[in-house]
This record gives sequence, structure tokens and C-alpha cells, in this order.
Amino acid sequence: MKRRILSCTLLLFLYPLNGESDSTSHSIYDRPFVLTFGANAAVGGYFEANSNYFVEEGISEGLSFEARRFNIFLYSAVAENIRFFSELEFEHGTEEIALETAVLDLTFASALSFRMGILLPPLGRFNVEHDSPKYNIIDRPLVSTLIIPATLSEIGLGFFGQRYLNRSNRLGYELYIVNGLGDGIVSNETTGTRIPEGKSAEFLEEDNNGTPSLTGRLKVENRLLGEVGLSFYRGPYNSFQADGMKVDEIRSISISAIDHGVNRGRFHWRSEFATATVDIPDGLKEVAGSVQWGAYTELNFDYFHGTVFNFDSSKLIATLRLEKVDLNVGSFESTGTNIGDELSRVTVGTSFRPGENTVVKIAYQYNWHRDFTDNPIRSAGLQLGVAAYF
Repeated sequence: MKRRILSCTLLLFLYPLNGESDSTSHSIYDRPFVLTFGANAAVGGYFEANSNYFVEEGISEGLSFEARRFNIFLYSAVAENIRFFSELEFEHGTEEIALETAVLDLTFASALSFRMGILLPPLGRFNVEHDSPKYNIIDRPLVSTLIIPATLSEIGLGFFGQRYLNRSNRLGYELYIVNGLGDGIVSNETTGTRIPEGKSAEFLEEDNNGTPSLTGRLKVENRLLGEVGLSFYRGPYNSFQADGMKVDEIRSISISAIDHGVNRGRFHWRSEFATATVDIPDGLKEVAGSVQWGAYTELNFDYFHGTVFNFDSSKLIATLRLEKVDLNVGSFESTGTNIGDELSRVTVGTSFRPGENTVVKIAYQYNWHRDFTDNPIRSAGLQLGVAAYF
């Protein structure tokens, strides 16, 4: 009886409703070039540049300009229900070049697609939907770069899909196995726990420990309440074996996240919270944090729609973002005082969109930083930037 119930439930989820079998239903295909061109192949991308003026404890290095990113998208509808997508990223000119995404998708039903290649683990919403033209503030959220190391790309495989439960609600999922992160999480120049340092291009060739990590996200969408996502990432990160021989204890990393986004009229609210637990070697405890957390919330308000100069469909948007990360939760055993390594930030900005896919941004941020020994450091900065899809 239980098998029959399980089989019926699976068939109900996989069998598409009328008009639901969208073969480009995953968010990585939500780019203008995919929606604009109907050919079997398409090329597109986005560009991002900005200026920076920051002051820390009364000291400034002056004004500078930054060629932050130039990304190229390649898309092909190889055959019916078979798609290929890739993204090549150039940071700071050609200082860093990375193949950020290269995946082949096979769609069996709207609720079941197979994916293999260099993919974006769905850890939070931002790691998958991180294109600068989609956002009205220049710098990426702290939690999405220091706890969730966006942009995180991994080689792996898995499944994704979505299904309308009714006219107002939709359920979606992603589940992948990937090579995982590496020793750099704790073996880095900072001597602290830095999850982004666990990324390495070498892991696109071979896993450092032969044991994959598991990552996934479950999302629920409601027309009025927006989208809520629950995501996770689990797996060993250290090189605990070599040539089949165990050389170290297995140390793992676990990241959990919840994200939310909703549009109501001229308001757009998005937020994300993540927590990480890392197994730390005995000799590095307290110095390297075993528990980290971070969060941000951002409110956008479209305060003007209309014509500005020659741009007929312009928007002016005001944005407020509040955020904090704690990279070493806890206190020193010897003194009972708080371990620092924290950063809080408030950002206010306004942006001008002459078209939906182009944005000019102005942002002011103020930072409250506490170093490892909990000493306070203050900094602030003004940024002007542009970003556009092409």
C-alpha cells in the first residue's frame, strides 16, 4: 500500500499540468539573450564597471576605477529538451579568467531534468542569480560572499525541476553531488576560517579527497508572498587520504541557508540568512572559527517611472541594505571575552534604469568591523557604477 501511495505521488509530481512544460524553467536561463532570440544558439553576457572612494579610520587611498567583470554567455538548444549553457567570466580585465558555468541539461518532464557539468550549487538564491544588472547596489552581499562563497562553481551532476501545485503556488527543487571545497578553508593566509579560500580551479579536474559533497535547494513560490528557499551544502573538505591511504581525520563543512524575495507593487524585498559549521583541527580552535553566520535584508523602491531625456521607460530606484557576518562565533576560553572577526554594513543607494537590462548605480556604505581581538574599525565608501546585459 505504501509503495502505491509513493508511486502515485511521484507520478502526480512528474506529470506536467497544461502549459507547464517550459524547457527553460531554470533560473540560469533567465537572461535577456535567451528570451530575445529564438534561434538554436545565442550569445550574450553582461558588463560591470565602477569607481571606489573609501576611507578607513580617517585614511583614504583616494579615488580609483575598477573594471570588475565582463561575462560571456553561450546558449544552445541542442535538440528538443536538450540544452547547453555556459558562462565565461573575466575579472579585472584578464587578471582572472574562469569558466563559471558549463552544463548540459536533459529535460524528461517539467519536474525532472538531469544536469551535468560545471554548475552553480544552489546554496542560497544569490549564488545562482548573481548577475550585476539584476541588482541596484554595486557590492555583493557579505553573507553571499564570505559565508556562501559566491560565485561558487563546481563540477558535478544532479537533478532539478518544478511543478505548479495550483494557480498560485509552485514548488521547485535542485539536488546535486559535486567535488566539494578544499583545505584552503582553514589553510590560508588569514589563519582564520575563510570558506571562499576552499575554492580551487583544480577541483574541476579532480576531487581532493575522493568523497563528493551534496548540495540542494527547495523553493516554494506564491504569487502574493513571493519565493522562499531552503538550501544546504554538506561534505568533507580536507585531503584526508592520499593514494588510498588515510592520512588525516575527516573534517567536514556544513552550510545551511534560507532566502526570501517578494515583489509588491513598486517594492521589492529580498533577504538571505546562512550559517556554517566547520570541523577545525585541535591546534587551530579559537583562531579559526568553527561556527559562522551571516544575513542581509534589502528593500528596493521604484520611486519614478517615466521618461528621462531620450529614455521612455526609465526607472529611478532607492535601495537600503542591512547586513552582518560573524566569521568566528564564540568567546576566548581564557578570558571569556568575545572573539571578533565580525563585519556589519549599512548601504543606501539610488539607481537609474534607462531600460530594464541597464543600470547606473550610486551607493554609500558604512562598515563596522571588529578584528580577531574584537578591536573596532570603521570605514565608509562612495561608489558609482554601471552594469548592463548585452
